[in-house]
Amino acid sequence: MTPSKKPPSVRGTKKTKVEQLSRPDRIKLAKAKMVKVLDHFLYVLELHANNSFVVYSPVLVSQIPYSYAANAFRVFQRSMYQIEIVRLCAIWDSIDLDKENIPTVIKLIDDDKIIEMLADETRSHWASGAGGVAAINPSNDPIIAAEMEREMIEAIDLQFADEQASKARTELRQAIADAKAVLGSPRLASIMNIRDKHLAHSLEITRAEKNGPIQPMKNGDETELLNASIPIIEQLYCWVNGTSFLIANSQKIDQHNAEALWNGCKFSVLR
Repeated sequence: MTPSKKPPSVRGTKKTKVEQLSRPDRIKLAKAKMVKVLDHFLYVLELHANNSFVVYSPVLVSQIPYSYAANAFRVFQRSMYQIEIVRLCAIWDSIDLDKENIPTVIKLIDDDKIIEMLADETRSHWASGAGGVAAINPSNDPIIAAEMEREMIEAIDLQFADEQASKARTELRQAIADAKAVLGSPRLASIMNIRDKHLAHSLEITRAEKNGPIQPMKNGDETELLNASIPIIEQLYCWVNGTSFLIANSQKIDQHNAEALWNGCKFSVLR
C-alpha cells in the first residue's frame, strides 16, 4: 500500500524551536539572554582594551629585542589576540536556544507582535508616573490646584510614554536590521572562518569554504565587528530589558585599567 502524501497546505509548516515558544516566553527568554550577552561582551571589551597595548601598541614590543624572549612574547600576543576573536565570535554564533548570543536574541524578538508587546512594556513603565512637573495653577483653591496638577502630570506622562514606545519600536527594528546586516557581511564570514578553521578547531577546510571562497581576515576586522556590535547591544538591552546601558563608560574604565598595567610594565630580557 502506497503511503499517503501530506497535503500541500501541511508541507513546510514545521515550527522551529523558537516559534514553538509562546510570545511571553520568547520575551522572557530574550531578557535573560540579553543580560548574559552584555556580560560576555563586557569581557570582550576588557580583552580589546588590553590588546590595544599587547597587540597594537609599541609600548611592550619595543622593549623586547630579537631574542629567545621574543618567541615567548609572540606566543603571549597570539593567545591574547586569538581569545578576543573567539569570544567576539561567540557573541555572533549561530542561533540556538542554549546559546547566549545576539542572533538568538534577534530570532526570539523578530516578530511584529513581540515588538509591540515590548513597546507596550515601555509605555506602561513611563505612563505609571515615572516623571513629573509642577503645574502652573491660576486658581487659589487647593482642591482645584491638586486636580489640575494631577491631570497635567498625567497628560505629560502619557505623551512621553507614547514617545518612548515609538522609540522602542523604531530602535528594536533598527537593531534587528543592523544585526542581520552584520550576519550577512563578508567581514563576519571571514572572522568566523578563522575561528572555525584554526582557533576552535583544526580543519583543512570549513563548511563555509565548501560553499565558496571566503575572504581572508585582516588585522582590525575584529575591531570593526566589535564597534558594529555596540549600538546593537545597547538598543537590544534598553528596549528588551527596559534598562539603558552606556557601553562607552565601560570602555573608558577598561582602557584606564589597561593603561595602568601596561604603561607601567618594564621588561628586562635575559636572553
